[in-house]
Amino acid sequence: MKFKPSKSRSISIVKGKLTDQRFHIKDTPILLVSELPVKSLGRLYNAHLKDSDQSDQLREETIKALVSIDKTLLPGKLKLWCLQFGLLPHLMWPLMRSP
Repeated sequence: MKFKPSKSRSISIVKGKLTDQRFHIKDTPILLVSELPVKSLGRLYNAHLKDSDQSDQLREETIKALVSIDKTLLPGKLKLWCLQFGLLPHLMWPLMRSP
């Protein structure tokens, strides 16, 4: 298996504290998670590693999506359809994965 520094991210935790120690692959530095967050399985991993940040982000995305659905010129039935078949399936995955 080949590791590609451009597609890899690193995080270094020493005694429960984040450090800025940088790892290298063949003298090429690997980006830190704090520099460029990683998105995996619909979840954004940044240097904070807090679940409260994830729930805040999900709440903001939900409000933004509800406002955009509400601002459309569609009648109420179609807005409900957008909510039921567009937004709710999009929200179910992060909600199933959260503790």
